[in-house]
Amino acid sequence: MRIEVELKSSDFFIQKDCGIDHEFITDWCIEHENHPFFAHDEDGIATPNQFSDNLRAYVRASKEGEDMSKMEHEHQFDLDTKNCKDYHTYNPFTFGLRPFADIYWTLNKFFYSNPQVREAEQSYYIHGWFNVYRKSEYDHIPFHKHIEVMHPHIYHGFYCANVEPSTTTYRIGPEQPESDWVVHQDYDDMLIYSASGFEHASSPWTEDKPRVTVAFDIFPESIYFNEEKTDYNWSLDGKMYQALPFPDIWADSK
Repeated sequence: MRIEVELKSSDFFIQKDCGIDHEFITDWCIEHENHPFFAHDEDGIATPNQFSDNLRAYVRASKEGEDMSKMEHEHQFDLDTKNCKDYHTYNPFTFGLRPFADIYWTLNKFFYSNPQVREAEQSYYIHGWFNVYRKSEYDHIPFHKHIEVMHPHIYHGFYCANVEPSTTTYRIGPEQPESDWVVHQDYDDMLIYSASGFEHASSPWTEDKPRVTVAFDIFPESIYFNEEKTDYNWSLDGKMYQALPFPDIWADSK
C-alpha cells in the first residue's frame, strides 16, 4: 500500500508530561549502553545493535570523531564493518522494568486515540530500542528513515528521557527545501510519533549528560506476519526484529 508523501505539522502526534520516570530511564540506559546485549564490538568500537549497516557505520565513525557531513546523503562503504557478524536485537518493552512498561501503557492509550490508527482495523506490533548520544559535534542521529515507501499504518516515534535542549527535524528527502522542513523542540518526558516514512535527524548534543531516547516502530499485525508485502522485511526472525503485540489494551475503558 502506497500513499503520496506530504509533510505538515499536523502529521505529528505529541504528548508532553507523560508522568514517566524519565530520570531512571536516562541513568539506566547510560549505565548499560555498552552491555553486550545492546552493543557489539565492531572494529574496536562499541556499536549499538539496533541500526542498519550505514547508521552503525555513522555511529562508529562519530565515536572516532570523523567528519560525517556526507553520511546523510550517500552510503560511505569505507565505514562498513571489516568484521562482519550477526548481531542480535532487543526490545526495551521486555526488560521487566516499570518505567519502560509505563512507556508501553502510556503510548498505547495515546496511539489508539488516533482515528487513523483505528482505520487499519487490526492489532499492531511494537519494536523498540534506546539511543544514547554524547556531547560531540558529530554524535547525533543523522537524517534517515525507516521505510522507503510511505505506508498509512506504519509509525515511528520516540520517548524523550533526557533531550533538553535539542530538536528533531523531519523532511521528505534532501531535495525538499529547508524552509519546508518541520522542526520539533524536544522536551523531557514527551512522546512523539508520526507515519514512518519521513527522514528525520536530531540536533548535535551539547550537554555533558548524554541525550537519551527510547525509540519505537509500530506496524500492523498483517505486516509483521508478512501477510501484506512491504519494501522492508519485517519477519519473525529474531535476528531481524523482536516485536511485541501492541493491542488496544485500553479499549474496555473507553
